[in-house]
Amino acid sequence: MWIDISKQWQTAFEEAWDAFCTGSIPIGAAVFDENGELILKDHNRAQLPETVNHRIAHAEANLLRRLDTARFDPRRLTLYTTMEPCPMCMGTASMSNIKHLRSAAHDPHCGMIHLIETEPYFIGKGLDYTFECGDMELVQLTLQSYYELRCMEYGASSCVFDSFREQCPEASEISRRLYENKVLDGAVEEGTAFGVIFDYILSMK
Repeated sequence: MWIDISKQWQTAFEEAWDAFCTGSIPIGAAVFDENGELILKDHNRAQLPETVNHRIAHAEANLLRRLDTARFDPRRLTLYTTMEPCPMCMGTASMSNIKHLRSAAHDPHCGMIHLIETEPYFIGKGLDYTFECGDMELVQLTLQSYYELRCMEYGASSCVFDSFREQCPEASEISRRLYENKVLDGAVEEGTAFGVIFDYILSMK
């Protein structure tokens, strides 16, 4: 349930929903300090008019480019992201000296967390990393699968959707049921709070 997840995760998921509402890939990220205070939050901005290079307007990269390292020591901050970082965002987090990284869901398509176990540079960074999985992964992969179904309707390949389906068949099935009646599109039009959507997705298990 929405009320059971931390404010850190609520913030990250609300950012993911903001991205979805603008037609962008629904991924959100937030940075908190050691006292649990919010420092920055952001989301994928691929479809915003002001975005010039939509392919790299990723949530984590957008956020970390704005992080004032003169004010905040990245080593003392925790980055929360609703999806496992891609190659670019994994590199950006590591080169920003982020030491604590939390992700709601695995990304079977382009997730790169394995780099911290295989590549000397990333190993040397000593990154503390955990997946939440469970309900949070289900909700995140449902959102992204829904987004991919929309892309497929306009001619995109099914490869990303297929990878999500292999990771979490339940999420892909829920997304199909939601997409039949464009439920999430309706929620955007009605301005539905993401907490309501989060719980609704879980009710479909």
